[in-house]
Amino acid sequence: MKYGKFLALFSGLLLCSHLGAIAQAGPSAPLDADGVQMLLPSAPAGSRLRLNATDPNTSTRFGFDYKAKATVRSANAQQGINYWNLPATPLTYASGATGYTARLHLYASGGMQNFNWKTQKGYIGNPADVKNQEFTAYVRVHEMLTPQIAQVTLKIRGGKHSEKDPDASSCTMMSFASSSNAGGVARFGKELSHPSYDYTKLTPALDATLRENTWVGLKLLSYTNPKNAFQTINQLHIDTTPFDATGKPANQWRLLSEYVDEEGKNTGHYNQLVNWGGWQTTLRMDGYRSIDFAYPSVREILPP
Repeated sequence: MKYGKFLALFSGLLLCSHLGAIAQAGPSAPLDADGVQMLLPSAPAGSRLRLNATDPNTSTRFGFDYKAKATVRSANAQQGINYWNLPATPLTYASGATGYTARLHLYASGGMQNFNWKTQKGYIGNPADVKNQEFTAYVRVHEMLTPQIAQVTLKIRGGKHSEKDPDASSCTMMSFASSSNAGGVARFGKELSHPSYDYTKLTPALDATLRENTWVGLKLLSYTNPKNAFQTINQLHIDTTPFDATGKPANQWRLLSEYVDEEGKNTGHYNQLVNWGGWQTTLRMDGYRSIDFAYPSVREILPP
């Protein structure tokens, strides 16, 4: 067997062992303060952030693009679920196409961004940036406007996106999309230099798509492979029936897609392994009129 094929097989076996460890956590895995299951345990040290009763419009640890403003909805309007609605903003993408987007940013470590993917010191903001992480959000999209890009994306390990400082973006992402999305239902992406994206289409492990007016839980795990420091394991888990009859998280998480990033693996524009801590964590929606979100959180975790 050639070395390359052997390495791919070995890496796949390692990944399966990691997934098995996570799956074994099952219903007995601990819950966070919102009642959301934690698939991997929190690190003793490291940043964490959840919305709780915070107003994301006024908190310095949360932010929106395009001067958008979220509106809180009555706790009794949707089975006791506390949630916010964020309208989309029309824009012209770098490709020249037009569409609608909305972005919620989380700043778990606080402070400012000081580095980018070329100058990073294992972090791009400060040493407390989330590195090995579990990023969770419950979302519901409304009124599809641009089917070809209709999706929700979890973006991690990055920073601000600016034409004046393209390298500051420094992020990776995983997407869950409508069946009409031209890129497919599940993708991994890199945007180290804004707005140059590399996308890798993934084969979903589940028969599930993003649907209008329907809640779905999204949970992105990203951590350095404990068996190989030159790999970052990225997994997107979803919960398609995320709330029980009383509005509490049902915690029926299942793996949708996975991608193993590796030093030297070429994705198009980049061959850089992304394993640094990120200053900005983003929940992004494209292609819909608005998005509801509930229980957004991110925290430093212990790899399995």
